Amino acid sequence: MITTNPLTTEELALIFEGDQTQAMYVYQDSIPAELEVLKANCEEIDPEDANVKMLIARMYKTVTDGDRAGVGIAAPQVGLNRRLFLVKRFDKANEPFEFFINPQIIWYSSLLQQGEEGCLSIENRYDTVYRSLAVQITYFDLEGNHYQEVVEGYTAVIMQHEYDHLNGVLFTDRIEEQMNCQYEDATLETPLVYEV
Repeated sequence: MITTNPLTTEELALIFEGDQTQAMYVYQDSIPAELEVLKANCEEIDPEDANVKMLIARMYKTVTDGDRAGVGIAAPQVGLNRRLFLVKRFDKANEPFEFFINPQIIWYSSLLQQGEEGCLSIENRYDTVYRSLAVQITYFDLEGNHYQEVVEGYTAVIMQHEYDHLNGVLFTDRIEEQMNCQYEDATLETPLVYEV
């Protein structure tokens, strides 16, 4: 049993502002009050709260909504500072979206990959970010079951981006911190095997 603070009246109002066929408003970093939400640390959410299912449905509708569709979305992007995100699983057949409740990345590979990122909460900005090639993540489902898995490649990048949102970190923050870092290209001798 996970002990969490129940959803607030304000959070419930955001969730039920529309039904599961309606996208939610996406918070933008260009609006100070919304940036404050995006930069806050998130608290855990009760996976067995019946309202979480509606939140997931509305977040899914938001991240797959036409012109502004993305590959992942985190709860703070729709105004809830709760530990929940959805990610498109490019590493699985049919590339489904999956949700992760109270996720924790418990291991990051030291081998990095470089790639271009954007964000639904940062308009018209794309830039290169270094991320771990693989991560190990734990999370819960709607029944409160606990899972753990190792994820690699582009899906691992998306997970790290969305996980950062839960800790008040935007990809532009990562760019700033990486500006003064020096990276070494992997060679044929670089071990690609990792232990969990």
